Amino acid sequence: MLKRKTCLLLGAGASKHLGFPLGAELRTKIVFELLGQKNKPKDELPEDFRRGEEDLNAFYDRLSFGNWTSPDAFLERHTEFMKTGKFLICQQLARCENYWGMTQKGGWYDLLVSAIHVDRPEDLENNELSIVTFNYDRSIDFRLHKYVENQFEVPSADAWHILRKAIPIVHVHGTLGEYPKWDYGDTSSIWERGQDIKIISEVEGNTPEFQQATQLLNEAERVVVLGFGFAEANVNRLKFFRECDEDDREITIAAGPQGGSIAESEYVKWVAQWGLKRGRHFHFNSADDLFNHRFNLFA
Repeated sequence: MLKRKTCLLLGAGASKHLGFPLGAELRTKIVFELLGQKNKPKDELPEDFRRGEEDLNAFYDRLSFGNWTSPDAFLERHTEFMKTGKFLICQQLARCENYWGMTQKGGWYDLLVSAIHVDRPEDLENNELSIVTFNYDRSIDFRLHKYVENQFEVPSADAWHILRKAIPIVHVHGTLGEYPKWDYGDTSSIWERGQDIKIISEVEGNTPEFQQATQLLNEAERVVVLGFGFAEANVNRLKFFRECDEDDREITIAAGPQGGSIAESEYVKWVAQWGLKRGRHFHFNSADDLFNHRFNLFA
């Protein structure tokens, strides 16, 4: 059981072990999907593509040949492609939500389950854990829900109620369909569900989700950051990381082998503005590698 107040801050790299693509890889998948529809008359397009008003040929060209680190970054500049762009993002992520991946490649999720394990469901809320995630996928929700349901042999609806009461999970940019209303791995109605996600420019820092995230982060004794890209707008909205921070807060960051989409040296300079230092706060390891080769962040 986690006795120290711990908040997990998750970005795209946190669920990479399950096969969810990072920004550049997601961009490539969407380009390929658009290529399959390029130059088709509208009446020959799949139903979801017919629902948007976007010029798919222009969408393909702008995304393919421009310099974009992710589909989200592209949509920030090209809002004219927003509706179909959100659909394509969620379509690719929905294909990655599967039971097999969770059971075969549990990664650090399994370590988290072991860390919060209790003998009775009513004791689960004694864990001092909260989760703030920028991810649209519901993999962390699903994994913890299924742990409660199957470990304690309770009905699915009861298990979700127990989890929600015990461990706050805040999706600050929305999700690929409300869970468990839309089951994990459900690929139906992606167009409608995709419109509910929010890219950076669509989110205000004073939303209830960001307010809750800020509170959870600042109340924590330790913050574990996994796969978070440190986009400046997101950092500012969290109101947690501080310029030239020299206090003794315990912050541990898995920055990934290349610090996301930029070189290690650039990453070091970028996060230094918030007082974050290599070795003390962050490591160039994936979430799984940080646990497997350095230390158990949930000890």
